[in-house]
Amino acid sequence: MEKPPIWPPGCKIRSCRHAENEENGSNECSLADQDNNELSGIAGISPASQCLSFIQNYAKNSLSSRFISKIPSYEPSFTVSYLINSCGFSPESAFSVSETVHFESPQKPDSVIGFLKNHGFSQSQIRSLINRRPKLLLANPDKSLLPKFQFFYSKRISSSELRRILSLNPHVLEYDLANRIVPSFNFFKDLTQCSDDKVFLAYKNCSGILTRNLEFIFTPNLAILREKGVPESVLMNKLLVHPRIFAVNPENFRRATEEVKKLGFNPLQQLFLVALQALIQISKSTWERKFNVFKQWGWSDEDIVSAFEKYPRCMLFSEHKISENMDFFVNTMGCKSSYIANHPVLLSYSLEKRIIPRCSVLKALLSKGLIEKFNVNSIMVCTEKVFLQRFVTPFEDPYFLKLYEEKQTL
Repeated sequence: MEKPPIWPPGCKIRSCRHAENEENGSNECSLADQDNNELSGIAGISPASQCLSFIQNYAKNSLSSRFISKIPSYEPSFTVSYLINSCGFSPESAFSVSETVHFESPQKPDSVIGFLKNHGFSQSQIRSLINRRPKLLLANPDKSLLPKFQFFYSKRISSSELRRILSLNPHVLEYDLANRIVPSFNFFKDLTQCSDDKVFLAYKNCSGILTRNLEFIFTPNLAILREKGVPESVLMNKLLVHPRIFAVNPENFRRATEEVKKLGFNPLQQLFLVALQALIQISKSTWERKFNVFKQWGWSDEDIVSAFEKYPRCMLFSEHKISENMDFFVNTMGCKSSYIANHPVLLSYSLEKRIIPRCSVLKALLSKGLIEKFNVNSIMVCTEKVFLQRFVTPFEDPYFLKLYEEKQTL
């Protein structure tokens, strides 16, 4: 049977309008195949609703399927006690970790913890590492861990940075150095023509950089984007900062790129890859939660689709951030919700570091009659230098600069 089209019939695609001031983010990922998600047209539903329905249903439930086989419930008293007394775990966390790792004597875990302490790991870093990869407590420090640390140090990464990366993402320590880590490191470095520290930055964002067969995973997807005309400089920059969006089954990756192009995003522009990231990276349940947040603020299906077309990064922010920014602009600044839908880049800015300090100065200027009105979007988009030149420096009263600086430190 012929598969229905991915994009629902009757859905009108508008050209995207690009916004300014993108922000970057990152997360750990596994490199795994994606599920197929398709949607056929539904009679009686508006084009915008069908577009929205596609976006909701396109996203896979997760980048990787993780199968966790839990040990039957029991209380391994020695393991739990050790984790509490030697690592500082809470009883609840210790029991949770003990479901993954079990030992009857302190010899192996003592040697691992001693090794980590000798390399400068704090107790909280050790606890973080063990919580993420409990079975490392059973590793052989001399045969398994030391060669990997020596390899990392040979790449001129500082000990403090290595500790920070491994405590948050120790996945690589479970893999073979010669057969996996070294080949993956060299392949990624050669592919991106980057420095050693950039490889570690990419690993911090995606553990698969040093633990998977990158040539098998990345090469087909990079070829797809090159076919679409994505500039090499844009491609390599995205690969360094957000490598996990390339960690997708090539068939699904191609389908996603086709949908992004249908939305009107220009492959020559960076927002093409941002939209692709949103479609690939966000789970279906997360899409639904974010749609509900926007609808609670009165956005229609058309508003949500339009905002995504203008600034696809708006879907990459947390529900909390979206709600906080919407609440401030609507309830404190008196903006209409539709104004934010028309200027979704406003959702990207930090409430504490940018929005509140600037709006506090502008409200003070209004109260003193020094300005009559201002455009919220223009005020938020401009650089700090321009903002100070326009709304602080021209006024001799030092109160405004003091107010601005005070609000930034709250």
